[in-house]
Amino acid sequence: MADDLATSPAEFWERRRDLTPEPGAFGGESARHLVFLADVGDALTDARAGLDQFDCLDVAPPAYHHVTVTVVGNVGEALTADAEARIRDAARDAFADIDAFDVSFPRYNLFPTVVYAEVDGGRFAALNDRACAIDDVPVHGRDDAFVPHATLAQFTGDSDYDELLDFLEANRSLDATATVDEVQLVAVDPSVRFPDFEAVERYPLQ
Repeated sequence: MADDLATSPAEFWERRRDLTPEPGAFGGESARHLVFLADVGDALTDARAGLDQFDCLDVAPPAYHHVTVTVVGNVGEALTADAEARIRDAARDAFADIDAFDVSFPRYNLFPTVVYAEVDGGRFAALNDRACAIDDVPVHGRDDAFVPHATLAQFTGDSDYDELLDFLEANRSLDATATVDEVQLVAVDPSVRFPDFEAVERYPLQ
């Protein structure tokens, strides 16, 4: 769930040699943090291969592989418990008429904070629009320039960043696909780098 999104995936890729990795800060106070997402199962397991050789990365476990639809926020801070209940219920109508869809992950890319798999096709923009239209769901800058992606690893430093870029350039093409047949509202602990997903509600797609 990277915060530093671009308006175009090609933009960061073109500037990859000039980027400075930005490690995330973790280990603060835990919270109940809500996110709408689509789990992509084991579709990206093979895409992790080779990333663990780089000291500048912490590679995400397969259970973390997902595409974020939108970040809702922390209950008790930006959101009340009543707002959580309203969002949970309203999402049933918001996603009710969206069909299940296939999606492909054609290549590696990176933001300053993460290495990710690009998302090609599907209806994630429509899902994002529906989620952001729900009362009590805040609209973030990343929603205005929505770039669906699946995080594979997060940066922890820049010690062997150039070697990582060599690897990504030489192995950039991926051959991964998934079927998205539900959206989940999950609660996570944002103080953990790759938190477990606590399912609050599941919304099957037709």
